[in-house]
Amino acid sequence: MERESGIRPQRRAGAMQGITLAFAGFLPILSILSLAPAVPTLIAHFRDVPNAGLIVPLLVTTPGLMVALLSPIAGFIADRFGRRRPILLATFFYAFAGAAPVVFGDLWAVLVSRVFVGLAETFVLVIVNALFADYYDDRQRRTWITVQGLLGPLLGAASIASAGALAGIQWSYVFLVYLLAAPIFLAMLLCFFEPERTQHGGGTTARAGSAFSWGTAAAYCSVTIFASIIYYVFTVNGGLAFQAIGVASPAKIGAIMGAAGLAVLPGALLFNLLSRRWPGERVIATFLLLLGIGTGGMGLSTNVEMMTVFAFVQQFGAGMTVAGLIFWVSRLLPPQHRGRGFGLWTSAFFAAQFISPAIVGIIGGAAGGILVAFAVLGGLSILMSGVILMLAHRLPPPLAFEHA
Repeated sequence: MERESGIRPQRRAGAMQGITLAFAGFLPILSILSLAPAVPTLIAHFRDVPNAGLIVPLLVTTPGLMVALLSPIAGFIADRFGRRRPILLATFFYAFAGAAPVVFGDLWAVLVSRVFVGLAETFVLVIVNALFADYYDDRQRRTWITVQGLLGPLLGAASIASAGALAGIQWSYVFLVYLLAAPIFLAMLLCFFEPERTQHGGGTTARAGSAFSWGTAAAYCSVTIFASIIYYVFTVNGGLAFQAIGVASPAKIGAIMGAAGLAVLPGALLFNLLSRRWPGERVIATFLLLLGIGTGGMGLSTNVEMMTVFAFVQQFGAGMTVAGLIFWVSRLLPPQHRGRGFGLWTSAFFAAQFISPAIVGIIGGAAGGILVAFAVLGGLSILMSGVILMLAHRLPPPLAFEHA
């Protein structure tokens, strides 16, 4: 019966697959974090290149733009041709393209390599999320998504420190961080297997009436775009908020924001606890409430201490956000559509990464500053939390599919 249902893999996934997926899920984040501390070094090295001050920041953001644009295509390919081969190719190519700037010094060539990094990480991110759902039932999936959420801040801090140290030796050495993908590729090669599904030659029968639900996709993509916009308000503009309240030292701002980021870890643990007892919609409403209180409270703060407290609240909610969204979406998608479904979700999440700073700038410019923008967006997040709770009680799930 398990084979006919199409919701179990041919083999049972265990700890090796879960650990590898958790580490692989960090690779897209690495593409952003690794270059952040090296931007001044890169600008100084390419100072004789026209418009280097504009081009170098694009090295940081280009992979994310590629993810936003190409994720639906990656999802379609993963559903049509399978998971294992595309993610192996993408991870290998990620390491190769990511480290390639070490051997050449042309700025435009580096930018082209970043385009290919973005292409590779698109497939990695989409397929990692699909495999979490393919390999594990609800209970196991919740555990491994939580592990991924806990690893993220730790690996992020380590990668930023490593990238800064490497850039201090030589500008191009920062790209050596991408070789982290090499052992992940080897682990994938050893332990990943193709899950048994329907649309890409898995040999099973699709569920009757299982056409892809665009209504479901529109629902979770809309929620994801909104949540991601709020999620990135602090990440992108937190330093400006502390500066607006009178913190002039970049070192002090960095220390405060780094300390607040520690709240992501208990936030991830809270997701694990609540998702065992609550439906996904209630978990989403909870982290939107926390994001709203934290972001809005920062905007209304009158001193540094008050703003710091609310920054911790915001990051506590942020620790629930990505895990909560992934877990919710994974329960809405049947196996044969997880690639396409997560492709659309990934595109929505990364598109909001670009939208968020613009929205903050527009609101701040029209209403009187960065703190007003924080207050307005925080209020909207609290309002959306209430709307989702009301809708969750009145409307059925857009697609009634869950693991048996």
